[in-house]
Amino acid sequence: MERAIQAAYKLEENELASERLGQGQYLLFWEASEGGAGVLSQILENPTAFQALAKEALDICHFVHEKESCTKACYECLLSYRNQFDHPLLDRHAIRGYLDQLTKSTVNRHVQGMSREEQYQQLRAQTDPNSAFEREFLDELYNQGLKLPDSAQELIPEANVKPDFLYRDAKVAIFCDGSVHDHPDQQEQDRIARENLKYSAGYYVLTFRYNEDWRAKLSVLNSF
Repeated sequence: MERAIQAAYKLEENELASERLGQGQYLLFWEASEGGAGVLSQILENPTAFQALAKEALDICHFVHEKESCTKACYECLLSYRNQFDHPLLDRHAIRGYLDQLTKSTVNRHVQGMSREEQYQQLRAQTDPNSAFEREFLDELYNQGLKLPDSAQELIPEANVKPDFLYRDAKVAIFCDGSVHDHPDQQEQDRIARENLKYSAGYYVLTFRYNEDWRAKLSVLNSF
């Protein structure tokens, strides 16, 4: 699962660490690099995160594309220099059933008693520090009493795209384009990423630009 998280969220090996707790009954993951990328929080906020991670883990363990030379484990799947003392115990086939179960799992993380104000403050803290427009957009939603997004800057692994805001149940992804998105190269990157999000992951994409009357478009959010 550690390697699956690293692969799905494009992390370096030294950015994520894990250890077994309770005689191996539990796994503790933490972001090892200073500051962190907020990946673990994103996983907890995404109900289908473990489905994608389990599929990634199945691929890493050669169950998607079989590797005949790997019987129980190899250095491309489970073995590493860090776990060399466990090499005789490792068997990729022992975890296949568990990973198959996870491909149908959902994460239910209900925050008891979170008020609208608390949700707003949490979303504001998740926005891109370099994007004043994101916070202006969120402030307008809050002030108009519109439904607040479920998350900000959450990675959608199946499309490898991180919308500015997300309504999960409605599968609506929102992008707030500031002046940096005026450059033609950036616009082409945006087009490819958003089409991938739409056609590969099935999200409805809404874009709000800083230099348009974006406030007049906010009423569309009432339908979600």
